[in-house]
Amino acid sequence: MGLREDFLSYIDDIRGLSDNTVTNYDIDLKHWEKWAFRIGRCESTFTRSDALLYTRELMGEFSERSVLRKLTALRTYYGYLIRRGIVQSDPFSGISLRMKERRLPSVLTEDEVHALLSLPRKDYQDERDHMLFLLIYNSGMRISEALSVDVDDFDFPHRRILIRGKGDKERFVFFSEMTEREIRKYLPLLEEFRAGKKGDDKAFFLGSKGGRLPLSSAHIIFEKYRQRLGWQKEFTPHTLRHSFATHLMDRGADIRLVQELLGHESISTTQIYTHVSRQRLRNVYEMAHPHAKEK
Repeated sequence: MGLREDFLSYIDDIRGLSDNTVTNYDIDLKHWEKWAFRIGRCESTFTRSDALLYTRELMGEFSERSVLRKLTALRTYYGYLIRRGIVQSDPFSGISLRMKERRLPSVLTEDEVHALLSLPRKDYQDERDHMLFLLIYNSGMRISEALSVDVDDFDFPHRRILIRGKGDKERFVFFSEMTEREIRKYLPLLEEFRAGKKGDDKAFFLGSKGGRLPLSSAHIIFEKYRQRLGWQKEFTPHTLRHSFATHLMDRGADIRLVQELLGHESISTTQIYTHVSRQRLRNVYEMAHPHAKEK
């Protein structure tokens, strides 16, 4: 048996935790294992920085209760590994959500999105980065979903992509006519870059050696462009996803439609964007209304 299976047997047989708890811990650990595998980590190599990044991504996708449960499962798991001498420390130790103080997600303005997508491009890597930004902002998909897209997944007649999200649940994401034109220009460049490389012959986003672009590289790309544009605000894949949802809400989209587009299981997860939109409306009012700043 693997480490996870040993742990589950321990909490079931020795600690006598409920069947429901054991099942939930199994789900939570499988979710973490898939994420860790994508960035090339395992129990013994997972770092504090990895734990903070993973927690931040959980906070963008799940309810507070779900995130707390997942972190509890991971702390319990790492406590077990420490007692067995497999690892020396728990990378999740001391991480607090501080949900009551949780700030609203970073959101780009429409002008900032335009500046990002208007940067000059000179080679395949530049074109790939541009397409990654464009596709996430246009569709609202998660970074893991974007990196999993294959060339054959595009349904051009309906301008949509069938993707498998969390729990292998399928949903369609959509892209605009302008994005379709960009995709069609990108495809020949992709195939030219792929030619002669022993890499992935299906992936829509390729790394420098011809394999599917890994998650760790995607985060480096976002940080590089944040510095290039001189932005002080946070800029991550979730920032573009947040921006997609917030701009839809700003323009009057129904929250349940946004929920479906984002692939959220719970409407409560999507409601954060109503708060963002209200704050943006307040900012516009305070800047524009002649009486707004009067005492």
